[in-house]
Amino acid sequence: MICHECGAPAIGICKFCGRAVCKDHYTTVTPIVLAMYLGRQNTPKAVVVSNVLWCGKCQPQPEPIEIPEFF
Repeated sequence: MICHECGAPAIGICKFCGRAVCKDHYTTVTPIVLAMYLGRQNTPKAVVVSNVLWCGKCQPQPEPIEIPEFF
């Protein structure tokens, strides 16, 4: 893989859009919610990940987006 910005060897992939990034063209975002589920007694729980790679180009939305057509 090569960096989407400069063509250097990539060190990873952006968590949000999938672009390859090198050591000079990445940043980290902390924390993000990876998944949510209902635990025992219907208590909402979240799997949260810190320091994920971000390309700095894509724009993850800060709030959830409603998609009523899926329900």
